[in-house]
Amino acid sequence: MMEYFDTNIYIYAFCKNIDNKNQQKISQELLKSRASNNNLIVSEMILYEFAFTCQKLKEDPVTIQKNLKFLSRYVKATDINIHKRVIDIFENTNLYNSSFDIFHLAFCEHNNCKLITFDKGFKKLQKISKIEIDIMI
Repeated sequence: MMEYFDTNIYIYAFCKNIDNKNQQKISQELLKSRASNNNLIVSEMILYEFAFTCQKLKEDPVTIQKNLKFLSRYVKATDINIHKRVIDIFENTNLYNSSFDIFHLAFCEHNNCKLITFDKGFKKLQKISKIEIDIMI
């Protein structure tokens, strides 16, 4: 099964200016093993969130670009049905403040992949989807 990492996994794996060295180590190990097995799928949204967050963390622009090019090798284009699912979830839950997380959830549903994150906010989404969500500690 393909695995989809939430943006925070990539932030911890690639960025120097992070707050949790343990999450950094876990993220680097996850990314190394999944990328080497071609068991990784990335959405365009991940690239945009990653670039935005790296800029906020004052990471080196050359390094940001290098990491974006690396992640782009695993990008799968967003299908219109993903957007339809996001709108459907909004209509049924009013979780507009979780819009990016809901996109990630819908992307994973559409691509039948497991979602891995450090974000405990995904707990509230576990009940609206059948995909596996692994919230790391």
